[in-house]
Amino acid sequence: MKKRTKNNHIKALIFFTFLGLSVVLTSCHGDGVDRDPLVDTVVADFPGNDAVSVDRKGNVYVSEFGRFVGVSGNGTRVFKVSKNGDVTEFITGLTGPLGNAIDEQGNFYVVNGSGNGTGDVLKITADGTRTVLATIDGFPSGLTLDYYNNVYVSNFGTPTVHKITQDGTVTVYASDPRLAGGVGIDFDYKGNLVVGNFGTADILSIDPKGNVSLIASIPEAVVSGFGIGYITVSGNSVFATGIGVNKIFRVTLDGNVEEFAGTGTPAVVDGPVAEASFNGPNGITIDKYTKAIYISEFGGVGALRKISLR
Repeated sequence: MKKRTKNNHIKALIFFTFLGLSVVLTSCHGDGVDRDPLVDTVVADFPGNDAVSVDRKGNVYVSEFGRFVGVSGNGTRVFKVSKNGDVTEFITGLTGPLGNAIDEQGNFYVVNGSGNGTGDVLKITADGTRTVLATIDGFPSGLTLDYYNNVYVSNFGTPTVHKITQDGTVTVYASDPRLAGGVGIDFDYKGNLVVGNFGTADILSIDPKGNVSLIASIPEAVVSGFGIGYITVSGNSVFATGIGVNKIFRVTLDGNVEEFAGTGTPAVVDGPVAEASFNGPNGITIDKYTKAIYISEFGGVGALRKISLR
């Protein structure tokens, strides 16, 4: 009995030691940032300039919206970037692809062909089979998935967020004037949808009943109509790309705003977040396994950047 009690005391000591270390290594925002993060360039001179997603193996997928030609982008591809930085064309034959996501089964989803009053949400299976899951009115832009692989689509052209089930059923999940201009979209840990407004730099929250509320407005982030590109949520923080001001913002779910990375100079400069520079940062996602943020750039010749949080 004494030996078992002693072993239990040792186990308890080890447990609380590791618990204490985890508290030290976790920031006040609960996001696991334990030092000054560093910015690196993963791929330079890179045409992938829009939405970014990452799979559980650490492969990064980047849409090539390209540049506006008429009402849509002239990009045609989605790129896949391996953990080693090798770039391949993952999907071709698209029209100005925007928001994207990949599920646990390897199915890839992407918004395609927006700009002429409608846009398609495509589903590409792991064997390459391509189907139109749904067609959405307006200018559908960003998308994200829930646990059941329902797709949620923000809309730059209409004040809505749509929900699409796997059988293609489309419903309006939320409708609010503040949602017009929405691009970035992601779930927080409470099950609320977070939407970043491209034109106003508002960060909005949608609860499971469809009620919309303002988390924060990022001040002085809109330049010539360019405000927030995309967003990604980690813990208690929303990371948003300031495409017009060449900065990355961090917004807590209770509304605190800070400039997280970037000097504001449009350039590709690596280093600590306070000294690094971005050129039109646009797409953004976080690898929840490695705590690395990936960012695409709309400015210059393009680049895929990485911020290592730990």
